[in-house]
Amino acid sequence: MESLSSFFERRSKARFPLRLGVRYRSLSGNPLLVGEGKTLNMSSCGLLIAPDADAQLSTGARLQLTVDWPLRLHGTTPLQLIVSCRVTRSLPEEFAVRLEQYLFRTRKR
Repeated sequence: MESLSSFFERRSKARFPLRLGVRYRSLSGNPLLVGEGKTLNMSSCGLLIAPDADAQLSTGARLQLTVDWPLRLHGTTPLQLIVSCRVTRSLPEEFAVRLEQYLFRTRKR
């Protein structure tokens, strides 16, 4: 028998509680917004982010995120997850995004 929490869960992908550094910038709009924060949780389709300062992001806004990835390439080279996404929900203390494209890049040590 299915539990009530899974019955009412609307997300199609499991979310994982990861606290990673993230920087974001808007890809449209005037003025362009730039900020930093931490991820609260992640899935293969989206992220929930707590910005360091109140985020004035509107639903539907396009963003580019740079997430500090916790694993290193070959155990030595730092990685970043670069994400193109859209804001699906925005509150002053957190915002959610839906991933459109992503790739991993190496980062200087």
